[in-house]
Amino acid sequence: MVRYIPLLLAFASSSVYAAPSAPATAVVDQAQLQQKLQETLRAMVKSGSEDFYDAAALVLNATGDESAFLPMMEKAAAAGSSAAQYWVALLRLPSAVPGTAEYAEIERLVNKAVSGKYSPSLILASQLKARTDTQASLVLMMEACRLGNAKARALYLLQSGRLSASNLALPEVASELRKNNHYLEEILANLQTSQMKAYEWMRKAAQHGSPSAPFFLSQTMMPGETEEDCLNHLKTSVARHNVMALYMYGLVNLRGNDFYEGVQNNPAEAKRLLQMAAMLGSPEAAVQLAVFYSTGELSGAEPKRIYHLFEYAAQCGMPSGMAGLGMCKVLGAGCPADVEKGLKLMHDARDKGDLWVNKALASIYFNGCAGVKPDMRKALDYLTEDAAQAGSYSYAIAAGLAAVGNAGTPADASTAEFYLNTAVSDPEIAEVARLTYEHILAAKGWRFMPVLEQSVENTQK
Repeated sequence: MVRYIPLLLAFASSSVYAAPSAPATAVVDQAQLQQKLQETLRAMVKSGSEDFYDAAALVLNATGDESAFLPMMEKAAAAGSSAAQYWVALLRLPSAVPGTAEYAEIERLVNKAVSGKYSPSLILASQLKARTDTQASLVLMMEACRLGNAKARALYLLQSGRLSASNLALPEVASELRKNNHYLEEILANLQTSQMKAYEWMRKAAQHGSPSAPFFLSQTMMPGETEEDCLNHLKTSVARHNVMALYMYGLVNLRGNDFYEGVQNNPAEAKRLLQMAAMLGSPEAAVQLAVFYSTGELSGAEPKRIYHLFEYAAQCGMPSGMAGLGMCKVLGAGCPADVEKGLKLMHDARDKGDLWVNKALASIYFNGCAGVKPDMRKALDYLTEDAAQAGSYSYAIAAGLAAVGNAGTPADASTAEFYLNTAVSDPEIAEVARLTYEHILAAKGWRFMPVLEQSVENTQK
């Protein structure tokens, strides 16, 4: 059974818990930090490592700002670092379209990294070439093999047709298995038609140092394993710097018992893990971090940082990224205001099934902003739509909004009563629904993303 860990979103009443801010970071000597980053990247080129965790941690520890990593890596790439050139290209690749100038720039960066003999860049170059020139792709992969890259050796066996799930006796395959090549074991796991066989190969890969195999095991409850086993697999994957594991364990640290019995909440560690995952390219972590900053559940980010996190997730095709990017544009938070484009992005995200955009739209129309007049009817309609899509507390929020009224509509007790009765009719959420309603009454208002929304209001005063 595959474990499903959903994105966790605060329902964001007007007053929310904020994690304690980290101590103010000392003034950073940018030149010295850039030099240390270059040294870290040079060591990666020498070893052929594609684990950028230490590079990201160096920047995060010095600045406390996840957005500082990209410009520093771009600077390192411009200065000739093969590892940085590869990383920047890899980060831009998901949003690039072949045949465009952006894609050509990615190919240029990869080719420069290849000329620097950075073996992961040879693998990436091979994969980019595979679409148009199979032979050239194999040549690049062979060059990565000659540089001693174990992943390249596994991929070459697959790409050259030497590897199949049923024939492991070929000398070159047997040789790699004797070397405990966990990349090859992962590939063999994915070639299996039996879940148990796949699990056996993934377990071997995990035992032999794979960062991703223990993450797979953490998400799969196999016979004989317990919740504690799954958590331990996840921790192993985090220790090996798997990006999805960093993201998931960040959520675990923020929600504790919602995931695993007995796990304590640790907001400071959750923030660090989510920042690291976002810096290492996880759009899931980027959008979740942006949401937590926007609601105030995690503190310490100005609107521009939030905007860029949403922007990256949107570029990677995430509906939640589009929704957040749209909200920033409607509000003019971290970017110039563009109400028309922002609302379009939010409705596009809604059409793609985003989980929280209806609440965001309701907040915009309930409170209004510089480019949108308060409209109670629209706010209630969006909340009703959200409730229809399993938004558990949306009727309670609607009841609270009707009870307090807004700039365009006076309070309406009968409408509030109708929505509240609907909200508490579900016994499983009745208590929290009533608390949500009472909180809105006490606060005399509600915002879905109070930090983001209030930052704009404060600027306009």
